[in-house]
Amino acid sequence: MLTLSEYPLVSIVMACYQGEKYLAIQIESLLVQDYPHMEFIFVDDASQDSSWTILEKYANQDSRLTIVRNETNIGYRKTFERGINLSKGDYIALSDQDDYWIPSKISRLVHGIGEASLIYADSELVNADGIPIGQKMSEIKRQIAYNSPIMYTFGGWAPGHSMLFKRDLLAFALPTVDFVTHDYLIGFGATCANGIRYLPEPLVYYRQHESNTIGANLRKAPKPYTSRKERNELILARLDLIQKRCPAGKNQDVLQAFLMACRGKNIPHRIDRVRIALKNRENMLAYKGKSAFGKFAYCFKLFFALY
Repeated sequence: MLTLSEYPLVSIVMACYQGEKYLAIQIESLLVQDYPHMEFIFVDDASQDSSWTILEKYANQDSRLTIVRNETNIGYRKTFERGINLSKGDYIALSDQDDYWIPSKISRLVHGIGEASLIYADSELVNADGIPIGQKMSEIKRQIAYNSPIMYTFGGWAPGHSMLFKRDLLAFALPTVDFVTHDYLIGFGATCANGIRYLPEPLVYYRQHESNTIGANLRKAPKPYTSRKERNELILARLDLIQKRCPAGKNQDVLQAFLMACRGKNIPHRIDRVRIALKNRENMLAYKGKSAFGKFAYCFKLFFALY
């Protein structure tokens, strides 16, 4: 039987803001995880409700907890980043403030990650009262394994609330930026290291309510842009970011060439977009789940549009 120190340390990082309604329920589910070697880093983003009082209560009861309070509100991306930078674990798992986990979540993910840099699992959707609504995240959004950075070209995605990752990918994932989510960058960082595994098993009860910062898109979410021009600027900014963070030898050349083709508006640039996408369509379009014909046809759509 392993001693405590022989289990890799897992850091649970939570970003909290105005979370008093559900916060205690989530913390209780974290503290009863059956994995034996964990630390908890909870960062409050200058909440004005009783969130900090709740965090203090649990910190006084359990020495595994470290709680930190931002002096001013800096947003969930930078709050998660601060918590990650304070963590010491070999593995890191992110926690939302309003979900609740099954007791074996961390042990199942640690057992399943293997040589990959990140593993994520399915989630069971629940309503605001915590009651399952009969839907899984995998029934709404495509969830797959990723082994290449170019698989993130057209919408790759691994949700932060269900992931466990190794510290080595942080070199590619941080710092966060304000135009993509923190978990997008962590997922992309994992593809730059040793890839992502997917566990098709619900390990989180993912609460859907009106105050979700990021939900499962059960309702139409507002777009982060108001015009096609703004949309294209965001696409180009994201492509520029990932090609800069992608290491040489990991399809960086493909991402760089595709960015240059997307920046241009003339006929040769449009042809280059189509050509690059056709050559790499199996990986580039893996997330979209299209048929062989659908992938082929989508590439020609890029002659007229960026996405």
